[in-house]
Amino acid sequence: MIRMRGGFRTYFLAAAVAVSIQARGAFSESPDLRRQVEAGKLPPLDNRLPTAPLVVTPLEKPGKYGGTWRMVVAGYDDAAALSRSLAYEHLVRWDPNWSRVAPNLASGWTVNTNSTVYRFQLRPGMHWSDGHPFTARDIVAWMDDVARDPEVTTVPPGWLVVGGQLPQCTAPDDFTVEFQFPARNALFLEQLAGMRANELTRYPSHYFRKLHRRHNPEGAAELMRRTGLPWAEAFKTAYTPWTWRNVGVPTLDAWILATAYAPGTPTVVAVRNPYYWKVDTLGRQLPYLDEVRVDVVADNSELLKRAVAGQIDYQRENFNNVASTTALREAERAGRIRTVGLIPSAPNPIAICLNLVHRDLVMRKVLSDRNVRIALSEAIDRQTIIQQLFGGEGRPWQIAPRPESPYHNRHLGEQYTEFKPKISTRRLEEAGLHASEPGGVRKLPDGRSFHLKIAVPGPDILVVRMILEGVKRDWLAVGVAMDWETLPREEFYSVVDQNRHDGAIWSSGGGYAATLEPEYFVPVTFERLGALRVFYAVPWARWFIDPLA
Repeated sequence: MIRMRGGFRTYFLAAAVAVSIQARGAFSESPDLRRQVEAGKLPPLDNRLPTAPLVVTPLEKPGKYGGTWRMVVAGYDDAAALSRSLAYEHLVRWDPNWSRVAPNLASGWTVNTNSTVYRFQLRPGMHWSDGHPFTARDIVAWMDDVARDPEVTTVPPGWLVVGGQLPQCTAPDDFTVEFQFPARNALFLEQLAGMRANELTRYPSHYFRKLHRRHNPEGAAELMRRTGLPWAEAFKTAYTPWTWRNVGVPTLDAWILATAYAPGTPTVVAVRNPYYWKVDTLGRQLPYLDEVRVDVVADNSELLKRAVAGQIDYQRENFNNVASTTALREAERAGRIRTVGLIPSAPNPIAICLNLVHRDLVMRKVLSDRNVRIALSEAIDRQTIIQQLFGGEGRPWQIAPRPESPYHNRHLGEQYTEFKPKISTRRLEEAGLHASEPGGVRKLPDGRSFHLKIAVPGPDILVVRMILEGVKRDWLAVGVAMDWETLPREEFYSVVDQNRHDGAIWSSGGGYAATLEPEYFVPVTFERLGALRVFYAVPWARWFIDPLA
């Protein structure tokens, strides 16, 4: 028995609108693309759009063609800012209210009764940005060339693995792709709508198979000569979609990367994709804007300076502190910018993850002690941090589901968040962590100072630094020393992956979609990189991925 899952009603409505627009001959495009068609440089629009484009209803009103979207990032370790802004083209997507999974590249889908077989219908007539057809065979190729190739992917993507196995992935025809799992995978649609699934639809097989050793040995050899790397490493460097460093790769995104996000490049540029597959309610091909320009600056102070000067057109990154909020509100009152309030999915700005399976057995015993962690939590004056950094907006809260989540539990959110330095001191004493002198740093059981060094991923973000300054002050007041080091992302991942950290900082998750981010509560992971985000227990996360490793 096959039953329909959420999204079909929206799909049929969107398809009906598209057919109606097409019947009137009302599809239109930007003046720039029209000129290219007239010059014979592009096929006519009807040959570039799918037969049923996805129709996007404007939030306020239809836009106008032309212009540049200006953004700013600090340094070369923030590729996620580009991915979150420019690259959300998955098979399915969350609707704007994050209330249901909606159609995207897939116009509809069916799921069998025990959630083991998922069949997706793609939009006929879609193209990659170079004009080559996008079909279900591109998705099957990614499964075969990347997900299943042990040289390219040493740890299979956890969000795809069920019962220790990847699903069978087949293409019954060019516009149908089917996933068959060995056991129930009830959250597969939600996983596909999340950022973890961005690889699945970013593999133009006609492009990458020219570099894949199994499909083109000569192309693979040339890639190795050009990069000076072993084949698997060279291929991953050329392929990995989230770095934004590879110009020329065909895409399904609204804009095509024209300038790489790489050290020494002051501005990242992306230009309109002439084969983009979405239209507005007037039948006009999206996107409206001609290009995106992302300036790379030294730090977040320069980013804020440009924002308040009205030199950024839209951005949501790195403005979550009272200094930024005050400056932005002043700029808004002056008429230079407009701010929009959002409900964050995260329960906290950051998570401080203490390493419960530390390589140092003495530190492991101390940090594994629940009472020590409670003491450190109750030693933090969260209310003062909220007032000083966020203008009083917010309240003390643990890494726990937010009130908007169906998994919200007030007790879990509020426990051990009250500022109790005297009780914290007593807990540390009871744990055997004594100071040599009043007000001094406490000693570990082997006589060393209890000094925590926290790893922080770059780039340096002002609000993270200010939060850590407050925590450092509060912990020192109860006899625990703490410092931190901001590391380039690759070095940060290396330190964590090798379990060489006392603790690590990461953005907090699990506030809204707790079932999709379980790693914030238990040491499991859906990440391809294995221990990513399970910073408090890397070896346990590895065991979850492969108990026999």
